[in-house]
Amino acid sequence: MKNALAILFCLASIVAIGQNNDYAINLGAYVPDQIENVPASAKKMLINKLGQIVTENGISDNRYNSRFIITPNIVVATKEVMPTSPVKVVLVLDVTLYIGDGVAGTLYASETFNLKGVGTTETKAYMQALKRLKPKNEDMQAFMSRGKDKIIDYYNSNCSQIQKEAGALENSGQVEEALGLMLSIPASSSCFDTTKNKTKALYLKAVNRDCKIRLNEAQAIWSANQDIEAANEAARILSSVQPEADCFSSVKSLFSKIEARAKELQDRDWNYKLKVLDATKSYYDSAFEVSMARAENQPSTVMYNVRGWY
Repeated sequence: MKNALAILFCLASIVAIGQNNDYAINLGAYVPDQIENVPASAKKMLINKLGQIVTENGISDNRYNSRFIITPNIVVATKEVMPTSPVKVVLVLDVTLYIGDGVAGTLYASETFNLKGVGTTETKAYMQALKRLKPKNEDMQAFMSRGKDKIIDYYNSNCSQIQKEAGALENSGQVEEALGLMLSIPASSSCFDTTKNKTKALYLKAVNRDCKIRLNEAQAIWSANQDIEAANEAARILSSVQPEADCFSSVKSLFSKIEARAKELQDRDWNYKLKVLDATKSYYDSAFEVSMARAENQPSTVMYNVRGWY
């Protein structure tokens, strides 16, 4: 179970980092179901607001299964119903935000914000108050910076262990999972430079294995039936192969045969194209492309440990 969770966390990291292309720290917004009487629509808005706070402070917003989380606790300090027409609800909320390691249950930083909201309903008052959480507020920026520093410290302190875990995954045949774990290391940590060569080797190993699998699958489809449906399906598979793979020349050869036949069958241009090697793109960017789809399909089933945080 522990290894399964680690795989989810490292794969999710790929999505967040890849979306920003800066190999940055990633942080997931987590709002517990048991948070005090927060209306559903306000809860959804709160998740979006936390994501905004994260990204506007130079961190990647990861809403999948991030190891590191930002989570709130809300206490209603005062509630007043004004006898106006229409009736107005006035709420004063104490919103405390926490950043920490949601797996180990280690709290890194916290900050409380006093927010006031007025609305014709309690839900609207909640939402007006939460809108006052400002990403660029001085206290907010200091809070985010403290959390960010602690996350970097985690990677700096656990670099050897992360590499050992990646090696164990690789040895057990879980190459993509090993790659994901290495890709979770942010560039701002000292661990990043010491693991670059291993990360690249894992990437090439992963794309080579993937190429063989997809090539065999496409060949089987095309050999079974050379109609337009088979051409489209085989081409769809081949078009996802990374050009760095050793078997890419075989992919191009098969694709050319399928493309020629497809044009005969439908007498018009074909929409499928193979990927082209981009000399301006780093292997890290390519690695993210390989892994992002896999990460996005991972179920969000992680139970976080926030005991003692609030």
